[in-house]
Amino acid sequence: MISVLMCTYNRERFLERAINSVLGQTCKDIEFIIVDDGSTDHSEEIIKSYTDSRIQYVKMKRNSFYCHAANCGLTYCRGEYVAFMNSDDVWLPDKLEKQLEFMEENTQYGACFTAVSLMDDEEQDVSDKSEDLRNLFARQHDSQKEWMRSLFYDGNSLCHPSAMVRKSVLDKVGGFNIMYRQLADYDLWLRILIDTPIHVLPEQLIRFRWDEKSQNQVSSATEEHRIRTSNEQVLISRNLIDAMSDEKFREFFGEDFQNPSSSTHLEIELEKCLLMIMAKGWTAYLRTSGLDRLEKVLQDPDAFDVLHEHFHINIFDIYNWDKEHLYVSELEYQSWQALFVHYQTEAQKEKDKVNQLERKIEEYELSKSWKMTAPFRRVMGIIRGITKQI
Repeated sequence: MISVLMCTYNRERFLERAINSVLGQTCKDIEFIIVDDGSTDHSEEIIKSYTDSRIQYVKMKRNSFYCHAANCGLTYCRGEYVAFMNSDDVWLPDKLEKQLEFMEENTQYGACFTAVSLMDDEEQDVSDKSEDLRNLFARQHDSQKEWMRSLFYDGNSLCHPSAMVRKSVLDKVGGFNIMYRQLADYDLWLRILIDTPIHVLPEQLIRFRWDEKSQNQVSSATEEHRIRTSNEQVLISRNLIDAMSDEKFREFFGEDFQNPSSSTHLEIELEKCLLMIMAKGWTAYLRTSGLDRLEKVLQDPDAFDVLHEHFHINIFDIYNWDKEHLYVSELEYQSWQALFVHYQTEAQKEKDKVNQLERKIEEYELSKSWKMTAPFRRVMGIIRGITKQI
């Protein structure tokens, strides 16, 4: 049996279509756990209007956001597999059937995802308007290692409502971390990847709701999300490295080792520090966490000698690493830089408008009509002056 878990909050406009796409699956052996996360619209009425015995309705006392609601829903799941669904998306009828077939034939995989098509609020296909997002969710890798490195270095490329995960895997790695609002699913996929490989079916078996306007919005909410994403990225990446055994870390990141021969626990611990300290580009936010980790590792009396003899790194190298402003994230810096460019561009636009007006004024002043009407303007000025005195 497959447990389908859907959390919803004030999605009455899209809810019925989402529910119907689950109940209409060709795979009938399902239980459908719907967690209402304190909706204040007509969601409860819509859900209770269904008489399908496979639906189990769970009403939360108050809105607590997705992670808490989903973790509550997981306690009700009794199936061998758990499939996650959003309350505003749509599954194609054979989504679960095709995923189940793959998972049954490939028991070594812990989770199966699918490619997606994109639709707007009117359920029109808009995949061509965001090929980057569509291609992101269609990304393929051949191994567990390649998936780990891709997610770690490039960020999430797995579509949450396309996921089917073995319940035994979820029981082992745990559910969603309620600390995370933006990247909770990303954190879960990484924890799954430590232990098991994953797969993405190339077929577009889900219609993922996407607002093309959202990618161009410049608002406080968007900026808030970007900052929170950056903060969560640091915590997730740091915890991921902490959770890896020496063997797993070497398996996934051995090609990035500063010394390929590193094998002892202390050497691997120092490799973890150096991976973060030497990070560049998107992962540069890890440098501060790397120095924090190094400070702890150097409490080992043997660490300093290993750092010097095995890695050829001396104390002056360490002092050189923290000469920059490490407590400003790369994302924040890019955000400030983008904001500066934005205001600089707007200022230039206003300056161009002023220059254009000045040129028009100059053209008027040099025109024949302006010169011919000069005596008339002088007379009118005199008349206005006399009028004010009366």
